[in-house]
Amino acid sequence: MVASVQSDAPSDAVMELVGVRKTYPGPVEVLHGIDLTIGRGELLSIVGPSGSGKSTMLHLMGTLDLPTTGSVLINGVDVATLSDRQLSSFRARTLGFVFQQFYLIDGVSAVDNVANGLLYSGVSLPKRRSAAIAALTRVGLGHRLYSPPAKLSGGERQRVAIARALIARPAIVLADEPTGSLDTQTGQEVLALLRELNGDGTTVIVITHDPAVAEAMDRQVTIRDGLIVSDVARTLEVAR
Repeated sequence: MVASVQSDAPSDAVMELVGVRKTYPGPVEVLHGIDLTIGRGELLSIVGPSGSGKSTMLHLMGTLDLPTTGSVLINGVDVATLSDRQLSSFRARTLGFVFQQFYLIDGVSAVDNVANGLLYSGVSLPKRRSAAIAALTRVGLGHRLYSPPAKLSGGERQRVAIARALIARPAIVLADEPTGSLDTQTGQEVLALLRELNGDGTTVIVITHDPAVAEAMDRQVTIRDGLIVSDVARTLEVAR
């Protein structure tokens, strides 16, 4: 039986947002003081309607933007203290991204699309391709290594995008609406894959507006009007 309980802040934090506010010119404040702690190895969703601030949270958690005030700490590092070059390196080593739109290069094989995930890592092309083959095999696409995106189904393209996110073995994967472009069955398969990857130790954060996707995660953080309005963990009670 699955029961809902109020979540506690994990002691082994991989990411912390402390008093985070984000203001854009206008001025328009999108986030109004976010406090969120994510434990190592968690599987959680951040859910909210359009305009709630979840995309801004994604950008801040992914170090693609910095808060106006407050701190974002990843593995204990305050990302605002890093130079642009240090931040790019830190992001490449620590974070993987999966987007709804896939962002694959047309006319390039699956293996080379995935190998591009290590393009700026200093790894040689043969080693990048070897790592890409391993990542694609891990997501069940060992038989589609040399197929271009046009020859792949939507679900297969999303698996390629997940493999690209995983090739550098990041501690955290941020998935932005990963099932938004997929039919229900294929979306369920992608969620099952994310859960499997989480079972191997990867922290997975899914940003979504879909309550069904959010509820499939072990922890559900709901954001509305730039504030966290609920934070609920699901615990599995095993009959003995």
